Amino acid sequence: MSLVDFYPYIEEIIEKNNGAFYIESKNNKGDFFIEKVTHENFKEKINDDREKNLGFFIFSEDKEVDESMIYKDDFAPFVIVGEGGREKKDSIERINLRVLSKNPEKNTSKIFSAIKNKLKKDESIGMGIEGGSALHNNYFYQKNLVGKKIFKTDFYNDKAPLIVVK
Repeated sequence: MSLVDFYPYIEEIIEKNNGAFYIESKNNKGDFFIEKVTHENFKEKINDDREKNLGFFIFSEDKEVDESMIYKDDFAPFVIVGEGGREKKDSIERINLRVLSKNPEKNTSKIFSAIKNKLKKDESIGMGIEGGSALHNNYFYQKNLVGKKIFKTDFYNDKAPLIVVK
C-alpha cells in the first residue's frame, strides 16, 4: 500500500484517538522538517517519490511538534515511526511501522494495535511473506497488487531483498 493510500486508510483511527500524522520533508537548503498531514492536504503533502530517509510519524497526541522533539525521552512514548510507502509504476515499497519507546503511552499502543487489527480484518489485505524469520508472518500486503507490482523493502537500496508473498 502506498503512503498516499495508507493515510486515508488509517485516518479514522488517528482522529478517533485524538492523534496526528506528520510527514518528514526537506527544504531547499537540505534541512529536514515535519509538517502535519490532514484530510484536506494529504494528496499535496504525501509524494510517491519522496527522497531517501524521509519518514512519517503518527503521534498519539495532537500537539505542536517539531523535528527536534520526536526522539527525546519525554516525547518518544507518544510516537509511532513510519518508513516507506513510495510507489512507482511497476513497484511499491513496504511500509514499516514501529512504536518508538519501549514504554509507550497507552494511546500510542492503542493506535498501533487498531491499525494492525484493521489490516488483519480487511479481506483485501493478505498477511505473510517468504523469509526465515517469524516476523515475516506479520507482514501485510494488498492482494490486488500481487503479480502486478514488485514489492520492495527499500527503493534506494538495490541490494535490499525483494518481498515475495507466500
